[in-house]
Amino acid sequence: MSIWFGGFGGTILDRSDSGLASPPWRIYLKFNDLIDPGPSRTVLLLDEREDAITTGGFDIDMTGFPDEPQLTQFLWDMPASYHVGAGGVSFADGHSEIKHWLDPRTTPALGSLRNYDESDTATVIIPSPRNADIIWLQNGTTRLIRQ
Repeated sequence: MSIWFGGFGGTILDRSDSGLASPPWRIYLKFNDLIDPGPSRTVLLLDEREDAITTGGFDIDMTGFPDEPQLTQFLWDMPASYHVGAGGVSFADGHSEIKHWLDPRTTPALGSLRNYDESDTATVIIPSPRNADIIWLQNGTTRLIRQ
């Protein structure tokens, strides 16, 4: 489940090295919070690759969104590609689709994440500049909290 739905008890701790913090990003706590991008475009559940599962909350890192795609990155969690290079994604309005991942960095070989220090997967940042798949996920995730 996307970490942006409920976070950890309604919060996500500030991570200065990642785009995973609320504030400034909105956590969805109730259906009426889904104002942008809206329920039909907000990713709720998605397949996660088996060698990246940690807490069950899928961290969609917002670094670089919306106008610095050279900064996009994975924060350990990566989508699965069990369906011939694609993964199942469901949205807050209840519909689902199979998303074909476009960037090969989104679908590295299983076991290849062992190259990273797995002692604290919450700190593993995998840079992936201009990754179209991360940008697609970010577009269907959260938005800055408007004051």
